[in-house]
Amino acid sequence: MDTIVTEALKDRISEDIFPAAGAVVEEISEDDPKAFPLALARPDEWLRIAAFKTGKGLGKRLGGLGLRKGSVIKVSLHQMNGSVVVIHENTRIALGAAAAQMIIVTLCPPVAG
Repeated sequence: MDTIVTEALKDRISEDIFPAAGAVVEEISEDDPKAFPLALARPDEWLRIAAFKTGKGLGKRLGGLGLRKGSVIKVSLHQMNGSVVVIHENTRIALGAAAAQMIIVTLCPPVAG
């Protein structure tokens, strides 16, 4: 099912919404139809964190790991239970299913590096 959901999201996103390098990134809310929980992402997808659906506790903890609103991440591993391992700035970060469900992301173009 994750594959179907992700493919449907890719169909709704056109290349013209991705900002050029150095451009100001538009604000994306969790209510945006292009946004979805990190738990639904597939391996090797590049994502931008749009929002955290939680109190300050998880957001602050993730911020300490470098994951903030607007951060670009790549999904390295996705488990069937919803747990994910993401790569951010050459650091792998393991997230449980509950945390992955609370992180709202959008697809973004691959980042060189």
